[in-house]
Amino acid sequence: MEAYEAMSPGLAARLSLQKHEFHFTHALGQNFILDDGLMRHIVEAADVRPGENVLEIGAGAGVLTRHLAEQGARVTAVEVDDALKDVLGDVLGNLPVRLVFGDALKLDYDGLMGEEPYCVVANLPYYVTADVLLKLLRTRNKPRRIAVMVQREAADRIAARPGVKAWCALSATVAYYGQAERLFEVPPHMFTPPPHVVSEMIMIRLYEPDRAPCVARSESMMMRVIAAAFAMRRKTLQNNLCAAFDVDRERAARWLNAVGLPPQIRGEALSIEQMAALSDVISDDASFS
Repeated sequence: MEAYEAMSPGLAARLSLQKHEFHFTHALGQNFILDDGLMRHIVEAADVRPGENVLEIGAGAGVLTRHLAEQGARVTAVEVDDALKDVLGDVLGNLPVRLVFGDALKLDYDGLMGEEPYCVVANLPYYVTADVLLKLLRTRNKPRRIAVMVQREAADRIAARPGVKAWCALSATVAYYGQAERLFEVPPHMFTPPPHVVSEMIMIRLYEPDRAPCVARSESMMMRVIAAAFAMRRKTLQNNLCAAFDVDRERAARWLNAVGLPPQIRGEALSIEQMAALSDVISDDASFS
């Protein structure tokens, strides 16, 4: 038996993947990073500290998982593909990593991570990027920060601000909860197998409750307003509000007027602060409280 624990995580993963004749599944977005230098850079950029509680989504072959654990983090690693159990067993050895096999879109992260503070570090499968981020941002015990590898086009949307074409519901949701920072790009050849896109590491630092630039009185209403704002880009916000809340045009116009917005404005023109103010106006309406 190979002494995987004596090897670098990347080499251990390569040999174990070969030994177990692992076949990459495109439908699961399996593009692994097996380069130890890049993994160390990711852990450093994610600002992971010894003893920190870390959630990794998409453990893959366990290279990032092992680097995080060897950094001293307390790692909970989620992986959807049962075929990687033996590979992860080889690569991680006796490291105290909590492995959870399941669908990242169906897991209860509040139940999984409990009440302790934690951060997220992950090379996300690109087809679930937006859904996973939204799920994490809407948990009760939100992570303090989220450091994830995403497709460059997704990074454009995540970090977008009002007034640019990429500003969308995902951008607005991220901007409401925290501040996104683009860290560095990663070319396709750094992955196994190489994807057809350039990737980018991005960090979202979530606001502490007393330091958020704006806080709507109802989080759920704020999410409904964001969804309505971007529901149909060619429609005015007044029309989108009518459709989203099943109200007449006059009522929607009153809501907009209450926050100083004209009926003809489009949702993508609003700032987070304006969306929060509109959310509060709608929450004050007895029918939507």
